[in-house]
Amino acid sequence: MRWILRGLGLLAAVAIALAVWVASGNASGPNVEGTLSFKGLDEPVEVLRDGNGIPYIFAKSTPDLIRAQGFVTAQSRIFQLEAYRAIALGRLAEAVGEGGLASDREMRTIGLRRNAERHAMLLTPEAREFLGWYAQGMNAYIEGHSGDLPVELRLAGFKARSWSLEDMVMVLHIVNWSQAANYKAELLMQQLIDKLGAEKARDLFPVNTNPERTRPLGWTARAADLPWLGVAASRQLAAADVAPIALGSNNWAIAPQRAASGAAVLVNDPHIDARLLPGIWFPVGLFSPEVRAVGAALPAVPGILVGRNAQVAFGVTNAYGDSQDLFIEQLAPGQSDHYMDGDIVRPFARTVERIRIKDGKAAGGFREEELVLRRTVRGPIVSDKPLGEQGDKLLSLRMMSAELPAGGIGIDRLLMAKDAAEVDLAVQQMTLMYFNFVFVDKAGVIGHRASGAVPIRRSGQGIHPKPVQAEDDWAGVIPPDQMPGQMAPRRGWVATANQDTRPDNYPFDYSSFFSPSYRFERIAQVLDAGKGLGTADHTRLMMDSKNLQVPRLLPAILDALKTVPEQAELVAVLSAWDGRDNADQAAPLIYQRLYQRIAYETFVDELGEPLATQYLRSWYSWQALFDQRVHQPQWAWFDDQRTPQVESLPDIIRRSATQVRADLVAAHGSDPKAWRWGAEHRIQFDSPLRRKGFGREWLGRPPQAMGGSGETVLRARTEFMDGFGVQFFASLRLVADMADDQKVMAVLSGGAVERQFHPHQKNQLDPWFAGELLPWWFDRQAIESHAVQRQTLMPAAR
Repeated sequence: MRWILRGLGLLAAVAIALAVWVASGNASGPNVEGTLSFKGLDEPVEVLRDGNGIPYIFAKSTPDLIRAQGFVTAQSRIFQLEAYRAIALGRLAEAVGEGGLASDREMRTIGLRRNAERHAMLLTPEAREFLGWYAQGMNAYIEGHSGDLPVELRLAGFKARSWSLEDMVMVLHIVNWSQAANYKAELLMQQLIDKLGAEKARDLFPVNTNPERTRPLGWTARAADLPWLGVAASRQLAAADVAPIALGSNNWAIAPQRAASGAAVLVNDPHIDARLLPGIWFPVGLFSPEVRAVGAALPAVPGILVGRNAQVAFGVTNAYGDSQDLFIEQLAPGQSDHYMDGDIVRPFARTVERIRIKDGKAAGGFREEELVLRRTVRGPIVSDKPLGEQGDKLLSLRMMSAELPAGGIGIDRLLMAKDAAEVDLAVQQMTLMYFNFVFVDKAGVIGHRASGAVPIRRSGQGIHPKPVQAEDDWAGVIPPDQMPGQMAPRRGWVATANQDTRPDNYPFDYSSFFSPSYRFERIAQVLDAGKGLGTADHTRLMMDSKNLQVPRLLPAILDALKTVPEQAELVAVLSAWDGRDNADQAAPLIYQRLYQRIAYETFVDELGEPLATQYLRSWYSWQALFDQRVHQPQWAWFDDQRTPQVESLPDIIRRSATQVRADLVAAHGSDPKAWRWGAEHRIQFDSPLRRKGFGREWLGRPPQAMGGSGETVLRARTEFMDGFGVQFFASLRLVADMADDQKVMAVLSGGAVERQFHPHQKNQLDPWFAGELLPWWFDRQAIESHAVQRQTLMPAAR
C-alpha cells in the first residue's frame, strides 16, 4: 500500500472533496437499507448491520452466502478492491501518476499477473467455484449499482470494472508478495558481500533463535558461493526498496485447563501498516445452513482469515516462509541475448510491457514507458545491466508462486472445518499464503501450523544470491504436514509472534528471516503462569508494554555511563525504570534513542551511511545478532575503523549518549524527567483523500501518543532512526472463547466502511486506543436485537 499512499498524497484539495461529497451523499455511505436487486442470486439474502456497521449475512445456501459477501464487501470497500487490482496489474501509475510508477515496474517485472493466470488454471473446480461466487457478488454491485460508488474512487482516478477469476487469484498473489518478498533480504546480503567481501559479510548475516530449541539450526556458505557482483551499479536494483517486508503479529491459544470459561480460547492481533482508513480488515458475519462464522476478511478474499465458525476458531501471524531465491545467471560467451543453464545455452524469453502514466503535461493526459523484460527458466531478470567482475552475470528471481502445482486454496475449508484436525488440513492446502495459523476447537484441542509452499534447497540456504548449478537447487517442496507446527501441546498453550518456530533437528531450510523472540517470550511468561484466564486477561496481554530486550541490554548501558558525570540524570531515569515502554514515561524515549544510535555507530564506520541505514532498516536482518553481541563488548564491529584507537562497546555507548542527550535536550528541554516516550512515539491515521497539508488531521485523525515498541506484545514498530512515528501495529485485536456462542470480542484500528465522513469509517479507533474490545455477534437472536439497519438482496430477473 505504500505506493498508493504516495500517489494519493497528490489528490484533490479538501474543498473539492467536500464539494463532491455534498453532491454525492458520500457521508451517508452505500445504500444498506430496504431492498436491492442482485443479479446472480438464487434466493433472497438478508443483511443485518449492527451499530458499528458490521454486516451479518443470512443466506439459504453457501453459494448465495459467498455471492452476498462479495456484494457487501464491494458496497463498503470498492476503493480498496480497485486499488489492490491496480497494484497487481501494474496499472497504478495510470490512476495516480508518477507516484505509482515504481510499483508498476516491480509488478510487471515479477510477472504477478502472469503467475496468477497460470495459477487460476490449476485450481480445483471447488476453489474456482468458491472464488467465482464472490466475484459474481462484486460484479452484481459494480454493474447494477454504479450510482452508489464512493467519491474516493473518482478522486483517485480508479474505475470500477467487473472482476474475473484471474483478478481474484491476483489479489491472493498480492497477499503472497506482501509476505514473501524475501529476495529483498537476499539483495541486502549481496550488498554487504559487495562492500565487505564474503568472509566479513558473513559476520552480519541474520541470527535466528528459538527459545524453545536446545541447539542452533545453522547453515553453511562457502566463500566461493558469495561472489562480488556490484549490485549497486544496477539502476533497477539500486532503486529497489531493499528493506524487506516486516509484517508482524501475535497469536496464541490456551487449552481449557488454563481458561476461566473451561473452553479453549483463541487470541490474535495482526500487525500491519493500517494507517490508511478504514484499515485492512473487513468484519463480517456469514450464515447459511452449512456455515456459521464471524470474523475478519481481506477484501477480495472470500470467507474469513481470522475468527471462528461453529466448531473452531483460528488466527494468523506472518510466518516468513522463504519462497523466493535470487540466482546468479551466467551470460553465454559472446551472446548477450543468451544465458547458460548448466552446460546448455538458452535464449532469454523476451517481452515488452508498456506502462501508462497519468501526466497532465502529456498529450491526452497520459504518457507511456516501455519496459523490456527478460526471463530465464528460473524466472524474471531483475537486474537491468550485467554484474560481476567480468560483467557477465545477471540476477534472476525464482518464486514459488510461479510454480505452484494444481490444488485448492484452503480458505473455503476453514469455513466448514469441524475440528482442529480439519483446520490443520485446510491450512496445509494454502500453498500461496505464508501464515502461522493458531487454532482451537470445541473439544478443547489447540494447535499451530505454518502454511505456504516452501522449496527444499539442495544448497541448504536461501539467505543470499547463489550461482546456478548443473543440478537444480530446488528439489521439491517441504511436505505440508512437515511444515512447522504442533498439536495439543502438554503445557496447555501455543503461541507465535513471527519468531523462528522450527524445532530441534528440523531438516529443512524453511527461512532465515524471523523476528527476535522478545514478544513470544513475554507471551510465554504470562501464559505459563496463567490459570483461569479470561477475555480481560488476554486483552491486557495484547496491550502489554513489558520490553524483555531491556534486561539484556540496559545493564551494559548503565555500566558504561555510571562513571560519566554529565550523564548522571540519564542513568537515574533508566535505573528507576521498570522496563515498560509506556507513553507517559521518559525512560523508553532515552532507551530507544540510545539503542538505535548505538547500533548505527557500530556499523556506519565500515558500511558507510547509505548501506548502514539500509541494513538497519531491515530489523530482522540484524537485531537478534546485535543483541547477542552486546554481551561481547570486544566484538570487532564495535571498534571504529575511522579512529587510531581500538573502541569497545562502552566507548560506543558513551559516544552515543552524548549525541542522544543533546538531541533530546534540543527537542524536549533540559530536564530528562520531563521527557515522554509518547512525545515522539505517536501514531496518525489518514484518509485516502488527504495525507498531507491542510485538512489532513480533520479527515483522518490527529497524531496520538502510543505506548509499546517493536519489542513488546503491544507492537508499535517504527522506522529506524526516522523519528518514532508508528508504522506497524495491531490492525485488529480479537478474542474467541469457544464457550461463548453469542459473540467474539474484537476491535479494528479503523472501521467497517471506507467512505469519507461515514460514521463507521473510523468509529472503532476510540476503543482501539483505549484497549477495549467490542462484541462481533455470532448468535442470530443477538444479531437481531442489535441490528440497526436491515437490507434484503433480491434475485434480479434473469
